[in-house]
Amino acid sequence: MEKKNVLINIKGLQKDAENESENVELLTEGTFYKEKEKYYLVYKETEVTGMEGTTTTVEIENQKVAIIRNGVVNNQLLFIPNKKTTSYYNTQFGSLTVSVISSNVKVDVGDEGGNLDISYRMDINDEFANESSLSINIKEA
Repeated sequence: MEKKNVLINIKGLQKDAENESENVELLTEGTFYKEKEKYYLVYKETEVTGMEGTTTTVEIENQKVAIIRNGVVNNQLLFIPNKKTTSYYNTQFGSLTVSVISSNVKVDVGDEGGNLDISYRMDINDEFANESSLSINIKEA
């Protein structure tokens, strides 16, 4: 499969400890391709996300999704259903320990694009940070 230019629609919802929620929506362009048995989605972060100067790669497998950021922000989040994964979040201001416990990882992606739906809880430095859901739609540009 050749690399394709795609439109990416990312919707996120976060609820904090006070049950206050924040909706985020981002529409951007990126590249989509398949290598071995994995799909890859690559896009540049913008001012809107507060991570300008960072490239995000979403590595997609059947029941596993990794979000890898390199640049101003460096981290890797790994989403596996009903599993806790821990990584380090490195910023220009220092490093944090980030854990995610995924309650849902739904992958419906093929050569033409598709959808990812992920629900998870995030802890930062072993303290509850938020309950989140993330929905990513990929379609040819």
